Amino acid sequence: QVLAHINGATTSQDGVSLVYPRPSRNVSLRLQGLREKDSGSYRCSVNVQDKQGTSRGHDSKTLKLDVWVPPAPPSCHLLGAPRVGTNVTLSCKSPRSKPAALYQWERLQPSVEVFFAPVL
Repeated sequence: QVLAHINGATTSQDGVSLVYPRPSRNVSLRLQGLREKDSGSYRCSVNVQDKQGTSRGHDSKTLKLDVWVPPAPPSCHLLGAPRVGTNVTLSCKSPRSKPAALYQWERLQPSVEVFFAPVL
């Protein structure tokens, strides 16, 4: 149970709160400091009781939360000796992301450098 409001009392897990103060018909939930493990299905149940506590109606709706994880900075390496006629491997990997990261290599134009001969 993430959050409950029963008989005027609200209980919740750390980092979970109602967006709007009670009483309100809008019981939107705020989850703070999301982590990947917060991914999952969440159900909002609404119950109506009479003054004696007898249930007079019930309904619920389920939402799926899929927390995205940005890719970690890539680790890139040159494998092999970059000499004319040899083969090299350009290695690039990112340890985690959700959804899976898309990779792209591109060859950049060389920068223009101007060299001046030393003055004697």
